[in-house]
Amino acid sequence: MASQPLPSTLKVWQAWPGRHTFCCDGRVMVGPDFGVTVFAATLTTGTCVTFWVFVCTSLPVPAFVVGAVLFLMTMGFLVLTATTDPGIVPSNRGMEQAEIDACAQAQRTVEINGVTIQLKWCRTCHIFRPPRAAHCSECNVCVERFDHHCPWMGQCIGRRNYRFFLGFVNSCCLLCSYTLGLTCVFIYRVATMDGVKHGDFFSHAMARAPAGVAIVAFCALILLCVGPLACYHYSLVCSNKTTSEEIKELYTQSNPFDRGVCGNCNEACCVAIEAPRLQPRALVTEPLETGREGLIDASLRDANAGFTSTSESYDGSPDGLEACSPEPDEERDDAPARHAFTRVVPSESKGIN
Repeated sequence: MASQPLPSTLKVWQAWPGRHTFCCDGRVMVGPDFGVTVFAATLTTGTCVTFWVFVCTSLPVPAFVVGAVLFLMTMGFLVLTATTDPGIVPSNRGMEQAEIDACAQAQRTVEINGVTIQLKWCRTCHIFRPPRAAHCSECNVCVERFDHHCPWMGQCIGRRNYRFFLGFVNSCCLLCSYTLGLTCVFIYRVATMDGVKHGDFFSHAMARAPAGVAIVAFCALILLCVGPLACYHYSLVCSNKTTSEEIKELYTQSNPFDRGVCGNCNEACCVAIEAPRLQPRALVTEPLETGREGLIDASLRDANAGFTSTSESYDGSPDGLEACSPEPDEERDDAPARHAFTRVVPSESKGIN
């Protein structure tokens, strides 16, 4: 059954073809696995509350303060990672089939630090992906500098939220190490005060401080998982690679994005986060008869269609590709200029709240 045309006042987030969920009129975006994120946050909060109630009450006040600061850091980075646009590249799923077939046959390359890289055509989003971008089947979108899809964060980890993910991993390791260490000290003090011998230590701890034993077991398990993950991402940051690139072994000889250890760390952690290409609160400007998916893509149509074979230079910056101009259509002098992706005008500029 054909879909009814939607009103032109519809906003992008209301017709979003991906699997994300939008809140607060498109101001907040979460991934399809947000329920897992809530579970992880609840588990972390429950563990910390247990630690504060059963362990910190017998320790100096600074022990509680430090633990609270680490907890707030962990939860803050978790929320930022889960709700930040990872670098979604707007799709163009409203293209005509003839244009799709033409683009799928075309070749488009960019040159980065003397290395020619062929851009991949996404058959789902109908765009040429920028360098290092990939399509996430879980979220059904293309993401710039795609690292991986993290179910615990509920969405993809990409260019715009990778540093928040690093912050979460680091703060989680610190929180678990701190909680584990103080809980072990607490259990040891209880056993020493009761005059327990080493042979009866575990059974006494289970009897006198079962909550402490549970905290130790949980924190040790998390550290065994998150600790190696943190070390792995440290190596990725230093070599300027993503998890996806490392798994696929894309740069076995040389990495065109490598800027040296200091430059790579600066790029990952210190460079200003660029504005999102996706504008969820922008108005969809051209209603189509193709339903919600065609409607949202109509507003991006002139930006994401048709490419001819060409070779361009790319400076490695996120906006470098967007600045490149494709070769004009030789058969159509009036063909509009098109780029791999673009922005749509935010609704605020049109007076829409």
